[in-house]
Amino acid sequence: MQQNGDAKLTLLATKIRERKAPTLSMAPMIDCVFLLLIFFMVSTTFSPIPGLRVQLPPPGKPSPDKPKGLTVRIANPEAGEDRGTMVLNDTVVQIDEMFNQFINAPEEATSMLIIQSEREVLHEQIVQVMDIAKQAGIDKIGFAIVARE
Repeated sequence: MQQNGDAKLTLLATKIRERKAPTLSMAPMIDCVFLLLIFFMVSTTFSPIPGLRVQLPPPGKPSPDKPKGLTVRIANPEAGEDRGTMVLNDTVVQIDEMFNQFINAPEEATSMLIIQSEREVLHEQIVQVMDIAKQAGIDKIGFAIVARE
């Protein structure tokens, strides 16, 4: 009988030694991660990026009336040049003297700035003119196009 008990103990000891280590199934964890990802994607809201508010004119014929205010015409850059020629109310100006021109303009003229630019003018030059106008206290900025011939 003692042998029978020893045999049972050795059989139990070998079973304990032969036990496999527990394994985790990754499938449920991956499912949970994907569900969390979908939840956060659906519940996230994006705030709009601040930009320029542009009020476009109504469709139809352009107005023949000349708008009141300062007008800056920017021509296409010449070959080899990076900036176009700028004309402020029939006077050729450079970018560094434009601020003084805006400040010294009559009060009724500084209520609005109208920018006319040709197709090949870089946006950088237009934005610089807009920045200088804002620094000079001109709040309203409009854009005009020249009719094609």
